Amino acid sequence: GINPSAPFQLDLLFPETLNDSQRIIPNDYARSSLFTARNKREPRRSLQQVKLFHFHESVSIIFTGIELRAEDDEIIWQQILHYAKGVPLGEPFDFTIKDLVADVGWSKNGRYYDKARECISRLKANEVMVFNEKAYGKSGAISLIHRYTTINDSEGKPTNYRVWIDPNLILLFAGNTFTNHAWKPYRDLSPVARRLADYIESNKHPFPLKIETFRKMCDSNCAALTGWRRTVRQACAELVARKIVKSVSLGSDDCIYV
Repeated sequence: GINPSAPFQLDLLFPETLNDSQRIIPNDYARSSLFTARNKREPRRSLQQVKLFHFHESVSIIFTGIELRAEDDEIIWQQILHYAKGVPLGEPFDFTIKDLVADVGWSKNGRYYDKARECISRLKANEVMVFNEKAYGKSGAISLIHRYTTINDSEGKPTNYRVWIDPNLILLFAGNTFTNHAWKPYRDLSPVARRLADYIESNKHPFPLKIETFRKMCDSNCAALTGWRRTVRQACAELVARKIVKSVSLGSDDCIYV
């Protein structure tokens, strides 16, 4: 339903789903291990053309770059996409580091400004190749941020960003193949709960999800099944408490039921 010769502007293509209280993510990213929920005390891995886990066997994602995490990179990227919605993809848009930190719900201090800057750097320094044989074929090699320029303070730290998003990203949104999250409840979730919300909200009728499959979606390094069950139950409780779902629980068969 998209004219390939016209500019792709997210808020014009999907105006009913892109209000200020929501943020979006492509379904093919939401159902994969692109954003991990690994232990934050462990160093991030550097990955070279690694095939990521995806819930659907018909979708493959090849990733090169520094490991991206649900804890920070995922919500920073969704907020940056929100800034991009008012301009055609491929055209620049501006924001400040202070606004970005505030909009993802972090404290306005130097530590979180640096954390957000690191996220932006990782989101630029990667290559994501998606192949969806049932939808659009190959996406091409896309970085989550195509490029950016900055204005820096006296210490050389960026304070203002001008960012470009790759127009080819529209392939992952065309045909309503994306998920919109209620932003404030979603951004305040723990990383595992956020990944569970990605799975649930990217499916109109979520099937029972095996916790081992969900562990792979999170790329979690939690080896003990008992510990992973406890983590999943806590994530379920978060989603109910924030009214993202009416009911979600871990069954005796180790499947998550929504």
